[in-house]
Amino acid sequence: MNKASRIYFMDSPYPNGHWIKEFKWSGRIDEDDQLWFDFHLITENYDVDDNHLPSVDGETVSNWHSKVFWDNYQACTLSSTYWGDNQGILVDTTNAPFSFQELIDKGLVANPLPLQSEDDHDNLAFSIYLLGHDTCAGHRLAFSKTIDGMDLEWTGKIALTYAGEEEFNHDFKIVVRNVVFDGFRYPKEWSQEEALEAFSDKISSLESYEFVDMNPKSFQRNYQLVPKKL
Repeated sequence: MNKASRIYFMDSPYPNGHWIKEFKWSGRIDEDDQLWFDFHLITENYDVDDNHLPSVDGETVSNWHSKVFWDNYQACTLSSTYWGDNQGILVDTTNAPFSFQELIDKGLVANPLPLQSEDDHDNLAFSIYLLGHDTCAGHRLAFSKTIDGMDLEWTGKIALTYAGEEEFNHDFKIVVRNVVFDGFRYPKEWSQEEALEAFSDKISSLESYEFVDMNPKSFQRNYQLVPKKL
């Protein structure tokens, strides 16, 4: 990706953030006709822009502030799809069909803090591997239209649960430039006609979408519903 697309962890030993190596924004409709967005992010190694210079931290430096500790975990994965847990952000929270203009106008929110119940803890939109398998919540995603796609600014908070912490004491910010929506998936057992019927109640201006085979060189068809142009 363009190196302008980065993730920043506030007050970490890497104030300039980290280059995002992989980023994918996709959608899906499930068997209950609910519409979801998925996001998947992997960074380059934490120290890739650090000239690979060794760092020696003092004994009193916390894990969050220790460059040596960060480098031990190499890179970050933040995703609703990577671990196959059917996470993501529910899009159709109103009776109105979804439109990308609404996304630009209102953005997205997931797992607002403070989490209110055990169910909130068990139904997080994303998992994160940062300094071990940690926890993230309090997500706010803002979108703006570009010529080629969308710019995305995403903020949230992290609890270092792998280290035994419970509080969401650490902030992150993601900046992604010109990301292109990958399209909506649907259950493999559905025909295109069944999928079209389900999407007709969930997406506005359905005529501006088309089915695209995402794996045309394979004998196994893999269609997704993709906007002709955002």
